[in-house]
Amino acid sequence: MESFEKELSNINRELNEKSYLAGILDATVNIIILRDDNRRLLYINKQLLNYFPHYKSIDLFDREHDSISELFDSDDKEYIDEEYYHKNFDYIAKNEILHKVKITYRDKTHYFKLTITKLQLESSKSYFVIILADITKLELERKKNIQQERILQQQAKMASMGEMIGNIAHQWRQPLNALSSLTVLLGIRHRTRGITESDMLQFKVKSNYIIQNMSKTIDDFKNFFSPKKEKERFCIRDAISETAVFIETSYRDYNIELINRVNKNIEIVGYKNELEQVFLNILNNSKDAIMENIKDIAKPIVTIDVIEFDGMIKIEIADNGGGVDPKVIDRVFEPYFSTKFESNGTGIGLYMSKMIIEGSMGGKLVLKNRDNGVVVIIELVLENI
Repeated sequence: MESFEKELSNINRELNEKSYLAGILDATVNIIILRDDNRRLLYINKQLLNYFPHYKSIDLFDREHDSISELFDSDDKEYIDEEYYHKNFDYIAKNEILHKVKITYRDKTHYFKLTITKLQLESSKSYFVIILADITKLELERKKNIQQERILQQQAKMASMGEMIGNIAHQWRQPLNALSSLTVLLGIRHRTRGITESDMLQFKVKSNYIIQNMSKTIDDFKNFFSPKKEKERFCIRDAISETAVFIETSYRDYNIELINRVNKNIEIVGYKNELEQVFLNILNNSKDAIMENIKDIAKPIVTIDVIEFDGMIKIEIADNGGGVDPKVIDRVFEPYFSTKFESNGTGIGLYMSKMIIEGSMGGKLVLKNRDNGVVVIIELVLENI
């Protein structure tokens, strides 16, 4: 009688322990699944029903599915699907690799972080604990940020293209006037004394020279906005000089002196086109700042210096345009923040410039007030291909 009571007590204690453990697992916010070496489902906590109430009970889910992976979406390569899950199950469990999965149930999508842990119990049997942690809010926010980033990039590109077209218009105005003068002169000669072969040859040579220069401007424009995204080795001085071509006419129109003190061939590895877009944005910002304060500036100047130190280069672009209000200087890299008049600034140029320098090229970009203007400092690492 005593041994029977002891056995009954042990059975009751075991049942209580299982019930207690199940209560703990059911109270967690994650979906928890237990399976054996033969990939049979042994246990799923009730959190599964909160996400997929259609199944009503764990038993119903067990009858309809051999694995939770049967619910994984396969339409998005960013998340693992059922095929990858089964092919790499042992590898994932062995290395406890974190993966993300996407499950769409009745037009509602959930995102989970998947972890698999292998357990070796005293019975020498192997068990696997599969945990799905809900990261839906984080994933939706991340996707929203990515989409916003793409919009900003597109807006920055369009704004930069608008500025570039304005610069091309400046550059074309003078050669168009020269070309117009040549045709007027040719017409006058035709009416007064007739056109000689020498006149035609001279007209052909001069007009062709002007047209070739205008054509080169378009080629430069196309190269500047090339979608090429491969790193290349290039000379910093060349990148600065090629960018300066686009703003030299507008600088000259506003009597701004651009002093390029870069006289050393320093090469880096990176995205040349993107760096040139950063240079163009900074040089245009300096021009706009100078124009807003032109009455107080005796001699408008923008200077460019490059310094090499400790395996790095520092590019400094400085102007005497009056500087930025210290109260807002810490906000100049925020998206949509602009110190320009509402009609002149989009507020995304410096933001995207910082993204290019620090995100794409692994450098650093800062803006400071210096003397009677602003200096933009770009630091990049010198590296070998």
